[in-house]
Amino acid sequence: ATVGAAVGLLPAIFTFGLSIPIGAVIGGGAGLVTGATAGSFVGAVGGGAAGYGAYAKREQISEAAGHTLAKVSDSAEFVKGRASTSVDFVREKAAVVRARLLGGGTGSTEDRQ
Repeated sequence: ATVGAAVGLLPAIFTFGLSIPIGAVIGGGAGLVTGATAGSFVGAVGGGAAGYGAYAKREQISEAAGHTLAKVSDSAEFVKGRASTSVDFVREKAAVVRARLLGGGTGSTEDRQ
């Protein structure tokens, strides 16, 4: 847009200044088209290179994903086991506390020693 406005300064004397905004619009449009084309090209080349790299190493990627899945599965089983052990421990302790609070018998003095 700046270059277009600068180019529009030359004929400004003959066009009563209208060539400045027209030149800016033409320069801005040219910059837009050039930028979009360059960006599309770079994006296509970059995406193609990334896709080719992933395709070339697909076996290694698949193997790494399998190892990761196995580790996650093992970790989940470990956590389930620990949680089950913790639940059993808490239930056992709760039963002991419940027995102490409620007492083991009918409350007579014969039950206590």
